[in-house]
Amino acid sequence: MKAINMLVVEHDHILKMIAVTRQLLANKATLNIDHVEQIVDFIKNFADKYHHLKEEDVLFMEMEKHGMQRESGPIAVMLHEHNLGRGYIKQVEEGIVQWKSGNHKAVNHIAENLINYCDLLTNHIDKENRILYPMAEKILPKIVLESMSVDFETTNKTTVDNEYTDKYLKMVEQLSSLYLNN
Repeated sequence: MKAINMLVVEHDHILKMIAVTRQLLANKATLNIDHVEQIVDFIKNFADKYHHLKEEDVLFMEMEKHGMQRESGPIAVMLHEHNLGRGYIKQVEEGIVQWKSGNHKAVNHIAENLINYCDLLTNHIDKENRILYPMAEKILPKIVLESMSVDFETTNKTTVDNEYTDKYLKMVEQLSSLYLNN
């Protein structure tokens, strides 16, 4: 599978978890904090460490080598949005701690930051899929794209074992079955 296609498929999983999150938040009175924690785990590990780091450490670096600037333009916007998302998730984690210590009003803080994250990532993914990835396919030589595909495959097999990916893909499916009308 081509590198860009791998990233788009990962986006599909992230968008499905965003849909789960929105549905979970539809009724804050019955919010399942365990499911919120699973979503945060998915976001921190699958969306951020597994997916965003491929973009940051491979795709963006290659695009930079081939003429795109890191400090301005599309790459700078994507990096800024990755960091914004991390900030929202940090706030969700703080809300979870407050909620678990008995402050159930923290549900509003949790919900607000999760919604902000969902809105941000939905728009972010749209920009990457429609603008950044096609741009990468235009500016990067075929050999670089092929090398990235091999790098992503190797990364998937060595630094992130199959149990890791399976865990998060199963998590998306389990929560989807509870919150989405598949």
